[in-house]
Amino acid sequence: DHVGGADAVLETLEVGEVRSSLPSAHPLLRMAPRRQRCLAGQGWEWDGVRFEMLAPDAASYANPRLKANARSCVLRVSADGKAILLAGDIEAAQEAALLVTDAARLRADVLLAPHHGSGTSSTASFLQAVGPSLGIFQVGHRNRYRHPKKEVYERYAEQGIRRLRTDERGAVTLRFGPGLLVETHRETHARYWHGR
Repeated sequence: DHVGGADAVLETLEVGEVRSSLPSAHPLLRMAPRRQRCLAGQGWEWDGVRFEMLAPDAASYANPRLKANARSCVLRVSADGKAILLAGDIEAAQEAALLVTDAARLRADVLLAPHHGSGTSSTASFLQAVGPSLGIFQVGHRNRYRHPKKEVYERYAEQGIRRLRTDERGAVTLRFGPGLLVETHRETHARYWHGR
């Protein structure tokens, strides 16, 4: 959900379009061949994979006092009866709004923890509505924000959600099929000094 390194992706890969909630003057958007604001209600299908944008709504772009996190793109990606919800940096207020407008479409097998597991997100009611079997916390090693917050991390466990942290496990690869196959970089590329 952060743009660090996105310029390298745009320079390396052939990118047809960038959808984001970044301000239109952002330098990254100048690199994109086509750009579009992410907006609730957008949807498309590619190679049998369905993409549904659940947030932000149009009103959020008109509110200059709204924090950038509140305008995060929330994307549900689904295929073969499985889904992942990419919640960006939304906080409790945006979670509550989604519960009102799109509760049924929130359901997902995997949830990328909103706002890296900060204390301002992952409310119990949001987690219950999403109902994931796996929550992924995308956090840096010894990050200055100390994400995920302990109480948020425990909230996932209390709801029976398996948890993975990228600071402990490295990159996470998901393969959807008859089941859900989860691989982490540190498991698949373990070094002898890891004691395995």
